[in-house]
Amino acid sequence: MRIVDVEAIAISAPNPAGTYWGKATWGVEVDGDASAAVPDPVAHWRSEQFPNPARMRPAYAQGIDTCLVRIETDTGIVGWGEAKAPVAPRVAQTIIHDLLRDQVIGADPRDIEPIWETLYASMRLRGHESGFLLEAISGIDIALWDVAGKHLGEPIHRLLGGAYRDRVSVYASGVPGTRAAPGEADHSRMLHAASRAVERGFGALKMAIGLGAEADIASVRAVRDHLGRDVEVYADAAGNYDVATAIRVGRELEALGVGFFEAPLPHEHIGGYAEVAHALAIPIANDVLTNRYQVLRYLRVGGLDIVQPDVCRAGGLTELRRIAILADAFGVACTPHVSIGSAIHFVASFHAAAALPNLVRHEYWMGENPLGDALLTQPALGLHDGCVRVPQGPGLGIEVDEARVRALAVTTDGVAT
Repeated sequence: MRIVDVEAIAISAPNPAGTYWGKATWGVEVDGDASAAVPDPVAHWRSEQFPNPARMRPAYAQGIDTCLVRIETDTGIVGWGEAKAPVAPRVAQTIIHDLLRDQVIGADPRDIEPIWETLYASMRLRGHESGFLLEAISGIDIALWDVAGKHLGEPIHRLLGGAYRDRVSVYASGVPGTRAAPGEADHSRMLHAASRAVERGFGALKMAIGLGAEADIASVRAVRDHLGRDVEVYADAAGNYDVATAIRVGRELEALGVGFFEAPLPHEHIGGYAEVAHALAIPIANDVLTNRYQVLRYLRVGGLDIVQPDVCRAGGLTELRRIAILADAFGVACTPHVSIGSAIHFVASFHAAAALPNLVRHEYWMGENPLGDALLTQPALGLHDGCVRVPQGPGLGIEVDEARVRALAVTTDGVAT
């Protein structure tokens, strides 16, 4: 069996909510209204805050964007993958078409690890540890696993070593942070999002913080008081604190019974993560680590309690499993990260989660997703008692509606067809 075609398809759809929760919290400045961006885009550069906000201001697309990968073999089997691309999906598309595709054509798709290493090494002399290259590799890798599963007639989780579970417990992400006072519109919006998660059957949720120590502590306390102690609450600071502030906030989160403290510092500050982790009892998590070498640096200094690899940006199923097993050897748990993306992203991650011995709750973006079940011929992302069932069919166990995918393809001028 040989690969005869590799195609990357950048797609985009409008966000039904108008603004993604991460963008509303970290990507724009908010003044009492999550939809109102401050008109001066460089005002934050002049801040004396540390870390400087210019370092921690991620870019987000206006809609829901991603890049799907389609691999076809000489036997007629088609596998699907996804390269995480919440912004600029045509970059991942170009990397696949101009750099990676020719290294894959003609290969046996069952040689998944040798192909992964070949693609990873292709930019070894120019920088390759994270970012667009790893995301592009992720899309190819997931598609190869889909091909292998379809060829053998087995679900991916069985090829990964077998399932510890057929249902994956999930927590809701999508509760934005706020600086607003109780009673103001943005504060009420935060509480409404928390209530909505519980109403949909989630037993745990993650909320955004990282807007300032006092505002963050007040927000978490408000959500905790609003929901009571029966719902697990996690907090994501998106790397916006220094060590002292992270420790101060972390102690307050401990008192509020928060389950884990995600990305308290910029992820480059490995020594700082060790200081924070050693000072606090609350588990420290990080979702910005994209390969096993980065994770190992954290593990060696004791700077991590929960690793959060994203299957579509951390090198696909192959590298996610390596990361999780490495973490397990250090007694560190794994809760895979997902955010904006298609049904392929979610389903691939659930297959990985099913096969992990050190899994804790998996992330699940609770927003209305136009790239979710809408891209499949049959729904696969239904929530049942706070869990998602892992598909049992061959490969990913889903059927992609290719016509729908192509209808959402981004043209050369950057808009969907």
